[in-house]
Amino acid sequence: MSEKGRSETWTRALTGAVFVVVVMGAVWHSPWSSAALWDVVATLAWVEWFKAPKGPSSKWPKAMLFLFPVPALASLHWMCALEPYDPWPILSFVWMIWANDTGAYLVGKPFGKHKLWPSVSPGKSWEGFAGGVVAAAGVAWATLGLEFWGLGALMGVLSTAGDLTQSAWKRRRGMKDSGTMLPGHGGILDRFDGFLYATPVYVLLYCIFAA
Repeated sequence: MSEKGRSETWTRALTGAVFVVVVMGAVWHSPWSSAALWDVVATLAWVEWFKAPKGPSSKWPKAMLFLFPVPALASLHWMCALEPYDPWPILSFVWMIWANDTGAYLVGKPFGKHKLWPSVSPGKSWEGFAGGVVAAAGVAWATLGLEFWGLGALMGVLSTAGDLTQSAWKRRRGMKDSGTMLPGHGGILDRFDGFLYATPVYVLLYCIFAA
C-alpha cells in the first residue's frame, strides 16, 4: 500500500472511532446529550442537502424533503423525551444500522456476484444485502430479544433503501460525497443515509409494541 493509501486508511479509521465514541457516548450519557446529538446531525444534514449542486429537474427530490433528513432524525429526539429515559432502544437501533452496513460489506466483498442496483451503487450486491439484513436481525435478537429479529431484518431492508436513495441523489448532482465533515467518510448524509426510512418506522413500531 502506498504512503497516501496508508494515510487515508488511518484517517478513515480514526474518524470512524471518534464517530462511534461520540454517538454512543451522547446517547448513553443523558436524554439531553442524546437529543442534542440528533438535533446537530439533522441540522448539518439539512445544510448539506441544500448546499448540494442542483441536479436535473425531477419531482422526487422535492417530495423527499419531507422525510430527509430532519423528520427522520427528529423522531429519535422524540424518543429522548420518553420517561424514564432509556438509551438502550436507541443504541440498539444504531447498532442495527451499523450491523447492516458491516454485514453487507463482509458478505458482499468476497461473495457479491449479483449487483443490487449497479447504475446507482455498483459496489452493492444482493449477497451483501442479504448479509446486512441477517446481521441487523442478529443485533435486534441479541439486544432486544428473540421476538424482535423481524424488526431488525426490516431495519436492514430500510437502511439499504436509504443508502440507495442517497446514492441516487448524489449521482444526479455529480457528487462523490455529500460533504467533508467526516474526513475519510464524507459528509453527515453519507454516514446517516441508512437512517432515512428506518428511523421513523423503528420509532413507531417500537413505541407500539415495546414501549
